[in-house]
Amino acid sequence: MCQSSGNIVGNFSCCEPKKYVQDKVCNSFTVAGDDVVGAEIIYATNANEVIFASGFIKNIGNFPLTVQFVKGADPVAGTGGTVVRQTVVPIGGAFTFTISRFDTIRVFATGATDTLPAAGEFCITPRYELS
Repeated sequence: MCQSSGNIVGNFSCCEPKKYVQDKVCNSFTVAGDDVVGAEIIYATNANEVIFASGFIKNIGNFPLTVQFVKGADPVAGTGGTVVRQTVVPIGGAFTFTISRFDTIRVFATGATDTLPAAGEFCITPRYELS
């Protein structure tokens, strides 16, 4: 809540308005990796930016998808970092999310291979605060 030396008005006029830019990215993906080491990076952004994002991940393949939202992952390989949230999306299922303070989304599927990869659809709407 805003604090002011004067009276606080119900519409919080003492607050400085925040400005955001918003994008939308949607894509299909396949993943042959069956663990974190073989995970596919389906989204990455500048680790120095705090983003707020919502979206969904839909499983259209033959294996459950493990989805990890990560902060501080290696910007090239996508490995490492701290897992902020993890979920498993069952075959034919979907996962919706609203999340902040992450920079990478990676996916792997236990049992997936190069010849029989897992598959999914992904859509994210990130919002970046302008300073």
